[in-house]
Amino acid sequence: MANTTCDCPAPSCNTATREEPEAVIKVFTIDFKAPDITELMGPRFEEYKNGQVKIDVSVVSGFDTLFSEIENDARLGLGLFDVFITPPTIMGSVAPYNGFTDLTAYIQENYLEEWLDIFLFLSPSLFPSTTHTAGYREIIASYNGKILMTPFDGDLLHLFYNKEILDYYNFDSPRTWQEYNDIAEQVHGKIFPPTNKTLMGSCIGRLPQCAGPYWAMQVLSSMTQTKGSSEGSLFDTKDMSPLTNDALVETLKIFEKQFKYGHPTELEGCIEINMPAMKDEECVLTLNWGNAFLSNLIPGKLGIDKAPGSQKVLDRETGKLVTCTKELCPNAVYYDDIGFVNYAPYAAFGGWSGAVNGNISDEKKKLAMEFLTFSASKEQSSKLVIPQVGSREADAGYDPYRLSHMNEEDYVKQGFDRETTDAYLGTIKEGLLSPNLVVDIRFPEATKMMSILDTAVINHLNETKGVTATDQMRRDIVKDATADMKKVISEYDSRAHMEKSEKILPQYQKLRGVYGELNEDKNLIGDVRWIGYALGFVIIAMALLFSGWVAINRKHRVVRISQPIFLHLICLGVLVLSSAIFPLGIDDTDSTEQGRNAACASIPRIVQQALED
Repeated sequence: MANTTCDCPAPSCNTATREEPEAVIKVFTIDFKAPDITELMGPRFEEYKNGQVKIDVSVVSGFDTLFSEIENDARLGLGLFDVFITPPTIMGSVAPYNGFTDLTAYIQENYLEEWLDIFLFLSPSLFPSTTHTAGYREIIASYNGKILMTPFDGDLLHLFYNKEILDYYNFDSPRTWQEYNDIAEQVHGKIFPPTNKTLMGSCIGRLPQCAGPYWAMQVLSSMTQTKGSSEGSLFDTKDMSPLTNDALVETLKIFEKQFKYGHPTELEGCIEINMPAMKDEECVLTLNWGNAFLSNLIPGKLGIDKAPGSQKVLDRETGKLVTCTKELCPNAVYYDDIGFVNYAPYAAFGGWSGAVNGNISDEKKKLAMEFLTFSASKEQSSKLVIPQVGSREADAGYDPYRLSHMNEEDYVKQGFDRETTDAYLGTIKEGLLSPNLVVDIRFPEATKMMSILDTAVINHLNETKGVTATDQMRRDIVKDATADMKKVISEYDSRAHMEKSEKILPQYQKLRGVYGELNEDKNLIGDVRWIGYALGFVIIAMALLFSGWVAINRKHRVVRISQPIFLHLICLGVLVLSSAIFPLGIDDTDSTEQGRNAACASIPRIVQQALED
């Protein structure tokens, strides 16, 4: 990249005579289909450093390969590359081995003002009505209180649709996955008169090792997460249980229909399936990141909205789907005609981010940090996030991740129409403002979990292609996927025990900010309950015994003087009072929330009844 001409204006670029490079920054990333951050920013940084630094990029195909190579470098301390450009999902698998350099001190000393411009998901400066402060700076870029990555991209999945086609057939933007599929079914295969083109209802690329797990997570999360990221969407933060069950079964059913009324080559392509057909005005509905907007597809006709939601949500106690209510879905939207709909805006992928290898020299680390912060700076990042319509940068598809990226006028000046820009930025704000925002799992082995999810969906769609899927077929897929996830957790925890390191659950809880809350000493009774139960049975037996003795000896002079009925009442009162021991022994370890509530409510009633007796 050293010979590429720089197009950045003064004073960002040093225009002095270029010299031979004195240092090389080795960057490792995936083989992008569109211009990537190194291809766009590498030449600018080389020019900024007066040609004394060269950016050397190595790429691999497929996320599984990318993640395994990064993790292998961290585990073995190889230091083969200086910079990694990757989704932050890998962070949890690398951080325990110090595979990424702690950037905290460097950012505090050299980059603090720029850093504070990066989104908080619910930023008070962007959204004055909220004080919540968990966002890209904390959730995406940090791990256990250390800054390990610099964001280059602010990913949030959107629904994209052709407004002209929906208007022609009198459809509104779909609010639920059912409505999405209904629209896809009704328009698929029709010839659209204004263009005389045959329509495809849905266009979502499902090539393995690409974006498949993110589509699955978007649908699944609308059923599994109702109260925010602290409860988890793929795994329960309480006990690491996979949130699959009927929710993943329903997800497979939804995908079956999307696939049936979708692009004919969905299993053979990735994002490129989502885009061209929409641009050619043949595709009606799709999911995507900001690529569709920045590529300026179908100017004036592109509709943008939040991803659809679900009217059913997962009951975590039973594993069944139940109707969404205000109590179950406190962040749901109510519609007069369909009731409550649970939305789960998904910061899918987490955005491309950069990390410095923790196994290189301090001198190399400093130079690598400079490259990352230069590339992510306000001035440089705005050229990618707010590009000129039709430019090479627009094809890259980078979404806003800074407050300075949210000015509508900046987009309009670059040639984007105001109405579409307003919808795009509005959807981002609505998603970031949502208390039910979904973030990717980043604990160790997270990449394996996403791969298991992707494989389950792909296998099911392949197996059911051209045939009617049965509920048992879906449940078999879900059963296998759930077992695979539990196996990964078990194997990791076994290694952690041997290495005397943390298991996955506490790391997951710390990442979601619930470790202290879920691991505080709640003074649970535990096995002591069995002593209480035994004593309770002894008291009941003694009460019955003495009541029987009174009955047998009811004609004895002493018993008659003591009034047998009164003695029976005393025995009954003792029996009833002792039965209160049993609900007192119920706690979080052995019951459902409904059971605990019932037990708690029964205790005063039992005691009251005993005293009345």
